[in-house]
Amino acid sequence: MAQEQNTRWRIEADHGACMGTGICAGVAPDVFQVVDGRSVPPAGEVPADENVLDAVESCPMEALRVRDAVSGEVLDLS
Repeated sequence: MAQEQNTRWRIEADHGACMGTGICAGVAPDVFQVVDGRSVPPAGEVPADENVLDAVESCPMEALRVRDAVSGEVLDLS
């Protein structure tokens, strides 16, 4: 999935679904952290990056979601 250089995303975590496996932080450690057993994505916008998509798609609980920062639309990763 090629993205424009200026594309920005917002990442959301469903803390009720997150089991704290840390896979997201392992795939994209510069973006995700695991704190108190839960994934913590950055609070602000992040540049579009394939590693972010890989991390989101790797979540076994499907607890992560990526939105376009401008439109607010959830990215379809299927």
